[in-house]
Amino acid sequence: MSSTSSNENATSPLDWLEGAFIVINENLALFPASEYSKVADLVKKYLVHNQKTPENLFNYLDNKSSKRSIDYILFGFCSEHGIGTVPNFTKAFLEFQKAANSKDSLGQFFLGHCYEKGIGTSQDQEKAFELYSKAAEAGDTTAQRSFGNCYFYGWGTKKNYEKAFELYSKAAEAGNTLGQYNLAICYANGWGTKKNDEKAFDLYSKAAEVGNTTAQRSFGNCYFYGWGTKKNHEKAFELYSNS
Repeated sequence: MSSTSSNENATSPLDWLEGAFIVINENLALFPASEYSKVADLVKKYLVHNQKTPENLFNYLDNKSSKRSIDYILFGFCSEHGIGTVPNFTKAFLEFQKAANSKDSLGQFFLGHCYEKGIGTSQDQEKAFELYSKAAEAGDTTAQRSFGNCYFYGWGTKKNYEKAFELYSKAAEAGNTLGQYNLAICYANGWGTKKNDEKAFDLYSKAAEVGNTTAQRSFGNCYFYGWGTKKNHEKAFELYSNS
């Protein structure tokens, strides 16, 4: 479930900075916001692999005079999750804001995340909705999925299952694992589309295959109850055990 494929030994600050950024960007599609601490752990693992410490990363960014948008995002992520420093939510918010102001779609996503959760600022679901919209329009799949959540749950806008389904579909088609899981839920329950257990089964399978534990449980339920496939309690047991 990690971006260890990008863990080639990096020989320059630019190499390992971009490597750490890739770890974050790739794993946002696998973990919901409540589990971003796992993404932070993967960043630390990447640094160790490249004979660096979390403090090396934070201090390098802190002392870097000319920052790019990915530097702001890395610095914000380190500040939010205490990578090489103590957590500082206000600092995280300000760094993500700098990236967003440069029209970086991932920076817009993270700033929207701060507004949605009230990280380093007052919670403001309308601002989160606006920022997710901008990032989603630019093609960021994590933002597309989060923008879909806004419509699904009525965060910063009115509930609209059809719009949520459309956005989950975009994220899923681009290979976003959480988007695939959310789209499967829509098909399984007939939210924003016609109920289709076979399509839900297929999407749960794709998300489960890359290690999404929530999808593995739902995929197991398909086998246990015979949703979109024949009942197979042995297969269900196997998937439940993995999750």
